[in-house]
This record gives sequence, structure tokens and C-alpha cells, in this order.
Amino acid sequence: MKQTQLIPPPPRRTDDFVVRRAAPDDHGKLSAMLDGLSELSLYFRFQTAVGHPPRAALIEPLLNSSGDSWVAERNNHVVAHAMWAWAHGTTDTPTAELAAIVADPYQGRGLGTRMLNLAATQARAAGAEQLLLVVSTANDRTLRLIRRHWPNAPTERDGPLINFTIPTT
Repeated sequence: MKQTQLIPPPPRRTDDFVVRRAAPDDHGKLSAMLDGLSELSLYFRFQTAVGHPPRAALIEPLLNSSGDSWVAERNNHVVAHAMWAWAHGTTDTPTAELAAIVADPYQGRGLGTRMLNLAATQARAAGAEQLLLVVSTANDRTLRLIRRHWPNAPTERDGPLINFTIPTT
């Protein structure tokens, strides 16, 4: 069976970032990154108001998901986060939900694509047969990214959200 690449290799512009697995002691750095994001970026990622500083209850699941998570650092500051977690109750097919957020000044450099590719690859290695991406209908940048890489991905509208289900093989 032919394996399809989930997301093409990222542009070279991400070379100045260190991407590594997230750790519990990243709590403060991740909180600082989220606290510095625009309200729109926060809403697109979390679909709700986050508050400043973000509550610990918001950050803990980002560092301790049922799957895995990563951070990207630049100059010892977290500038992006990506994760996958098992999506329970969606179908009988093992499904991993992917999510990422990139600090506003670093958006558009390929970092989000790089991080999502890492999360997708690891979810597939853990046994995910499909990926779920939940995106706001107003998030044009992410919608373009998904439609560019998976033009035939099945979608389901859920109010102001679009659920994309993407096979991993």
C-alpha cells in the first residue's frame, strides 16, 4: 500500500527555530507565548476567550495530551505549539485530532506546517488511521493550508467550524 505524505516538507525559512517535544517545565514559556498572542489567534486555536494570563487549566492539556505535543523555540522563547490527541467518540476508526498555534510575528514562515507535519507523522506512528482538524470558517490562512495539501479531504460543517477528516494512508 502506498503511503502518502501528510504535509510536504516545510520551507527552509524555519531553520532558525528549535522544535522539540514539549515538557512539563514548558508551562511558563507556553503561558507567556499565549499571553502575547492576538485575541484573533487565540480564538482561532481555542474557539473561546482565553484570558490573560491563560489559566493553568488551559495549558496543562497542551503539555499532557492523550497523544503528544511539541514546542518551537527561538532565542529561548516558545513561539509555537503543536499537538495531537486521540479523538474519542468520532468513529470506530482510530482518529487523532491535530492542533497548532504560532505566535503572530512568526506566522506565514512555514513553522505551523512543520509542526503539524511532525504531529501528523507521530499520530500515524501511534496507530491513527485518520486525522481530524477542526477549523473556524473565518480562519482563511488555515483553511487555505488544508485545502492546498488535502484538496479532497472530507469536510463536515459544524456551525462556525469545519471538521476535516484526512486518511493517514
